[in-house]
Order: sequence, then C-alpha cells, then structure tokens
Amino acid sequence: MSNNRKHYSKAGQKNNISGLLANKPLKVLVFGLGLNGGGAGSARFFNRQGAQVTITDLKTREALSASLAELSSLPGIKYVLGKHRWADFKTSDLIVKNPAIPWNNPFLKKARAQGIPITTDTILFFGQAPALTIGITGTKGKSTIATLLTKLLKKKYPRVWLAGNIGKSFLDKLPEIKPRDVVVAELSSFQLEDLALIKKSPRIAVIANIFPDHLNRYPSFKKYAAAKANIFRYQQPTDHLIINGRDKISVKLAEKARSRKHFLKKAGLSPLETNLALAVLTAKILGVPQKEIDKVLKNFRGLAGRQEIIREFQNRIFINDTAATNPTAVLIGLQSLSLKYQRPIILIAGGQDKNLNYQKMAREINKRVKRLILLPGNATEKLKKNLNLKFREAGNMKEAVQKAYQQSNSGDLIILSPGAASFNLFENEFDRGAQFNQYVKTLY
Repeated sequence: MSNNRKHYSKAGQKNNISGLLANKPLKVLVFGLGLNGGGAGSARFFNRQGAQVTITDLKTREALSASLAELSSLPGIKYVLGKHRWADFKTSDLIVKNPAIPWNNPFLKKARAQGIPITTDTILFFGQAPALTIGITGTKGKSTIATLLTKLLKKKYPRVWLAGNIGKSFLDKLPEIKPRDVVVAELSSFQLEDLALIKKSPRIAVIANIFPDHLNRYPSFKKYAAAKANIFRYQQPTDHLIINGRDKISVKLAEKARSRKHFLKKAGLSPLETNLALAVLTAKILGVPQKEIDKVLKNFRGLAGRQEIIREFQNRIFINDTAATNPTAVLIGLQSLSLKYQRPIILIAGGQDKNLNYQKMAREINKRVKRLILLPGNATEKLKKNLNLKFREAGNMKEAVQKAYQQSNSGDLIILSPGAASFNLFENEFDRGAQFNQYVKTLY
C-alpha cells in the first residue's frame, strides 16, 4: 500500500484533485458500479487521471452489461463482480462510494476505522467545479425541472451543463467546465447527504416537493426531509432558493434558509405544470428573457417515463409513468390524469417496497381505477391488503400489458404507474418503462 493516504481526510473532504493524484499510481476503489452512470463516471475520471482503478459491485457481469460496455475501451480497470472483498478495500488509497450505498455500510465503517478516505463523485465535483451551480431536488419532478431549465439557460449562457442524478455523471465533464459556465445539477437526497459532509450548497437551489420516499434507507420521514434540506443549508444570504409554495413540507423546511426565498404560489397547476413553472421562475431570476422562455416552452415535450403517451391504439391511450416510484406519485398522477382525460383507467402497478405506506394509494385506486394489474413484489402485497377493487396479477411486463389490453374497452386509458421500486424484475425504473413501451408497441 502506498503512502498516498496522508493527502486525504477520513470522510473524503479534502478534494484537491491534483493533490489526490500527486503520488501516482493512486489505488482507487469504485464501490458500486450501478446502472445509472455514476460509478462508470468515477471510473472513467480516475482512469484518465492515471489511477489504478478497481470496481466492486454485488451485481453480476451480466446484470451490469450496459455499464461495463461504457468502460470497455478503457485500459487497466480491474473488476470484482458478484461480491465484495475486504482485501480490495484495505489496499485502496481512496474509496469512491456510489450514492446508492449508505454511509453506514459495514465495509465503509471498517475502512473509516483504518483511516482509508472515502469520497463520492458529488463531493469531488462540488469541491472542484469553478462554475455557478444550480441544484434541483424534490421527491418527484426534479428531472423535468433540470432538463427544461438547462434548455432555458442556454438562451442566455453560452455553456450550460446538465449533470447529477439523471444518468449523467458529475465527473465526466468536470475537466471541461470553465468559471463562466453554468451547471444544472439534479440532486437526490443521497447526493445531498454527500454535500453536507463538505458543508456546501448550490448558490441557486430549487425544491419541487417533499413527500415520503426511500424509508428503507432513512429511519423516518423527518430524516429524509432533513437530507433534502442540505440543498440550502449552507447557502449564503446572497444565494437564491426557489420553492414550490403549494407544497407545505417544502415551505416549512425552507423557514430555516438564510438565502433569498422565491415562492411559486400559483394555484390550479398540475404536477407537470408546477415543474415547468419552477424552471421558468428560476430562469427569470437568472435573467432569461420572456420571449426566449416562450420559444423553449413551445417545443418542450417532457421526459420519457413521466406521464409519457406511448401509443394511441384502438381508441385506447397508453401512458408510461414508470418514474412514479412511490405511492404519493401514483396518487397525484391518477388525480391529474383522470381530470385531464376524463376516461376510465386501467392501471399497471406494484413492485418492491421502500418501507412506504400504501393505504392512500389504495384508496385512490379504489376510487379512480376500473381494472388493476399488479406486478409482483412486497409493495404489491401491502397494497393488496387495502384494495376493494378486484385485480389480476402478472409475472412480468409482457403479461401485464397483455392483461391490461385484454380487460380494456374502447376509450380507456392504460397507465403504467407502479408506486414502487423495480429491482425485483427490472434493471431499474427506466428498464421497466422501456419494457412497457416495447410490449405496448407490439399490440395489434
């Protein structure tokens, strides 16, 4: 083991990249490759800096095939897949943790006890990026806000980057970012926990909403909300916080903010309209002209998997809302879609639980859904206990789509809105949505 460790603090809070790489070859362990780009971005970054990179993940090579393909052209990366070995941790100079892995993981606890520094791509990025950074968070809607805001800001700023919890690694573009650039960063509660370790918040912060999620990771909703509050916790009085003023939890949480607060209070907006309005409000604060905003809005079609119309076939509309990964998102979505379309609803739902309560979702289903198809999982078992509606079960997405179509009539709305995690049947929520799209398009 090299003596490079003296350059880092135990929590990875000292983040000068040149300092980290001063004594080559640095031995970097990427703890969790994952399927959403973060682990691959960390591996690319350190490999290109000349570090000796090892990646460890409990998933198999087959399960990680998409992420491994991203790294296939890079030389010298070592893979330990399907297991973790303490030997790989104890011989590392730096551990780069995937956001999905909690800080109290046993391997990380043992590494900290031995003085091995641990960091994340979020910590490294926010410790190094010279540009103005805008952070977007919320239980739902942050991807839509971040994507639209990026498009809006490009009407004023020549170089705008989109990164974060949206399938784009923070570190991939770090070497190219200049002081006069703007970065729009979608930030999950996990990534905001990382920022708290280095006592940083983005200078411009946006909160879309806060409702229960990830309670398999957090001991209480209060702790989850506290993680979201890190987006403004270290802001200065000259910084800006943009808040959905119709979301009571967000408003209450923001009482502690020291920065300039801007509330979106317009009533009668759908969830999508609220997200668009938050992006527009932020763009206006940053000086984007209204005429440019109007041009972008005219052509903005939303994001895949967020109440996305996939097909209109036999007078049925098929909608992919795979990003509704918790009960509140389904509840809000059913209310919004039933109001918008005024059609009977066939719903595909269910999956894996995140220690969430399914009673309200069940009541909304009982009220608004004509036919229900359930995917397997422990969240589904919780949901069943509160249903008055008859349902059918499907073992996979192909079967679910077929059963939904068979039970539908002309004029129906067929919606995938799971209200649960996907990892028992699918690679992730986007794989779940892609399979829905695939089987919907094969109906004839």
